[in-house]
Amino acid sequence: MKRFFMLNILVPVAAVIYRIIAATYRIREINADKISPYKGKTERFIYAFCHAELLLHIYFYRGTKMASLASLSKDGEIAARAAEKFGITMVRGSSSRGGAGALMGLKALAEKGFDVALTIDGPRGPLGMVNSGVIYLAKLTGLKIVPCCFCCDRGIRLNTWDRFLIPIPFSKGVFNFGEPIEVPSSADEAQMAHVKERIKASLENLHAACGMELGGKNA
Repeated sequence: MKRFFMLNILVPVAAVIYRIIAATYRIREINADKISPYKGKTERFIYAFCHAELLLHIYFYRGTKMASLASLSKDGEIAARAAEKFGITMVRGSSSRGGAGALMGLKALAEKGFDVALTIDGPRGPLGMVNSGVIYLAKLTGLKIVPCCFCCDRGIRLNTWDRFLIPIPFSKGVFNFGEPIEVPSSADEAQMAHVKERIKASLENLHAACGMELGGKNA
């Protein structure tokens, strides 16, 4: 009964409440031309961002043709149900369980015209560490990886491994996008490691730029 209540009552109610709160946000995109779903892009991408910013990516890009990944855990099921309430198509699996099947599921959706949004350090961290899943998916699909981040001037950080971010009502936010990164289908381990470093460095630069856009107020 507790699980039924959580998935079928609490999650839908929480989604409605969050829509009301998020309607007060003032959010804009920078460096987004030809990259963001809202800025005239002409190709599909894999958007790579930190797990802490998951909520805002789900909300802001709701209803776009976007696929993402949730773990097979109970928490993952809750996250998947919540994301689906905002029109995100979800595939279940993670690096530790169901990883190969999840990658093939995302590949199939990419072939149907979906973009893919993946957390670089989910579902369990370490914080800010780029895992291999996003690299393997780029190799498998031929889609370029776009590092991206969200920052806001006022928000709550939860006491979780990822310091999960929840902007408070009426906060200002910025999405920032890095240069697309291509991963050759023939990339070896050394090349993949180099791509990981590029993604990590790009995200660090993007976060710093976001802070400047917000006048140094970065929650």
